[in-house]
Amino acid sequence: MIILNFKNYKEALGRKALKICKIVEKIYKKSKVEIFVAPQYTDIPQISKTFSFPVIAQHVDDVEEGKFTGSISILSLKEYKVYGSLLNHSEKKLTIEKIEKTIELAKKHNFKIFALSSSLNEARKIMKFYPYSLAYEPPELIGSGRAVSKEKPEILEKFIKLLKGTTIIKLAGAGISGEEDVKKALELGCDGVLISSAFIFSKNREKFLKKVVSVFY
Repeated sequence: MIILNFKNYKEALGRKALKICKIVEKIYKKSKVEIFVAPQYTDIPQISKTFSFPVIAQHVDDVEEGKFTGSISILSLKEYKVYGSLLNHSEKKLTIEKIEKTIELAKKHNFKIFALSSSLNEARKIMKFYPYSLAYEPPELIGSGRAVSKEKPEILEKFIKLLKGTTIIKLAGAGISGEEDVKKALELGCDGVLISSAFIFSKNREKFLKKVVSVFY
């Protein structure tokens, strides 16, 4: 599994996002690897309508419908066939209570939650709610070019052991910059990775993604 997070980079907004998605679509159709794209909210309707790969949101709130001005509801995302959402990214932290409520609501609506944890302690708390997937992503490595799979392999191994025996998909994030970083994460026992800036700012995105995908075979 590969999750491509577009964050709020101007290089991945509007028409530029569509251009990137054309690359993803080309590789996705030829690959057996699950590739998820998390674009900016305003681009979700167009991307979900145009492309066949699964789209996920970068965040979702613990609300259904009603008087929740400014909130992003699961039902509003499902209108555009959004598969699920990232939750508790280090750039959008939530309380454990909010995480639990959102995961419960998501299960009610068959909406997948890709939860993130900044530490093993946080991972222990979140795993009790059984999200669809859980990632270990230390914030100090995000965008650093220093991959969690190489910088903190011993903690990543502990994270993987923590989830052993569960059906939760195990992901690694932060600093993943190429195929060697992905290979190491898979060797340690992860099911996939989250990638953002290394892909978005790559001089040859198609070549970058092809190399990353090839590691899964």
